[in-house]
Amino acid sequence: MSEFHGSGSLGSFTLSRPNVGSWRHKKSNLYKETLLDVAQSLKINAVDFNAAADAVVAHQQTEEQRDVLLTADIGGTNCRFSLWQANTKVDVVYDEVFTKTYPTSQYKTFEDVFEALMAEPIYRDNPPASAALAKYGLRVAVLNDFEAAGYGITVISETDYVALNDVPAAPQGPRAVLGPGTGLGEAQLIWDDRFEGYKVYASEGAHSTFAPRGDIQRQLHAFVEQKFGYCEVEHLACGAGLVNIYNFLRKVNPSGRPPSQLQQERDPPSIGMAAMQEGDELCLETVDLMLTILGAEAGHMGIRLLASGGVYLTGGITPKFLDRIQETGDLLKAFMQPESRFHSLLMTLPLYAVTHERLGVLGTREYALRLLKTPDVTKGYYAVVEAARRGDLFKHGTV
Repeated sequence: MSEFHGSGSLGSFTLSRPNVGSWRHKKSNLYKETLLDVAQSLKINAVDFNAAADAVVAHQQTEEQRDVLLTADIGGTNCRFSLWQANTKVDVVYDEVFTKTYPTSQYKTFEDVFEALMAEPIYRDNPPASAALAKYGLRVAVLNDFEAAGYGITVISETDYVALNDVPAAPQGPRAVLGPGTGLGEAQLIWDDRFEGYKVYASEGAHSTFAPRGDIQRQLHAFVEQKFGYCEVEHLACGAGLVNIYNFLRKVNPSGRPPSQLQQERDPPSIGMAAMQEGDELCLETVDLMLTILGAEAGHMGIRLLASGGVYLTGGITPKFLDRIQETGDLLKAFMQPESRFHSLLMTLPLYAVTHERLGVLGTREYALRLLKTPDVTKGYYAVVEAARRGDLFKHGTV
């Protein structure tokens, strides 16, 4: 039986049942058999039919390249949506034609905030055909938030991060991403020759048990464990962790501060502002301890992954505390862990603080582009069948 496959300006493909979103994978012969039946019924030889089918699919894909991309970065604090005009032939994304941020707390479900987006006039005028989020009749993908951050890492420029451990990165070496925001996110990037790029694997490593270093951290571990029944890394190395650490320092008071300095209740933004803008000593101590714990976790990820491509600190909190990170050096010291027998290995792993505050948006855009560049086999099949039935199979020539 003839194989309906070929190659043209858009790359080689095979018309068959879709699987893993690639034309190049071996798949069921069901679609090929159906198309062959169409060719035979029209009394067209398989070679000519195949060439015309290639042209129909190429035309269909060219039309799809004008699609608008929708990206969404759904976080614990904000939901960020953007519309982009894409050109997948040259791997260039044109202008960001729309962006809007909705406070997460004001919407009960994702459907609620998405309906608010769909009510925007520009969305109605430019409905997307590809999206990196969820359902609604689009060609879609749902990403873990730090999976999106990982793809964002692959497209940022050198102006979007600061090297904390400035050593050479292996061009295709494993990369680790972690970042404190409302919670703590983590992901790993592994080079994949099939994609000619990095594939991102989401992780829930932030929910691993916290491993304290030194007496103060052991007391902190006991304090959090008493409150929650256990103590994980995310209880400490994020916005919520700032509050836990702050309340621990107020109660245990290892620095012997006067009671007058221990009375005020604070939330994460208040702690950060008091530390970085007002120089409040208790809040600075809170931030320093959180950054030390974050640096240790970055080192743990670097060792587990042998992250020769770099360890990237992202999240909404990292840019806000960058001055403190560079001033004290506590985070880098915790990352290096000089007392460890793996200190020499950690010294070879690059460590970066990412300053781009819309990393998740960049990552979802990058993934949505991958969706556009991955031909939709089902749509290609129906385009060929419908063209044959209309009698204009050769309208677009042959490939």
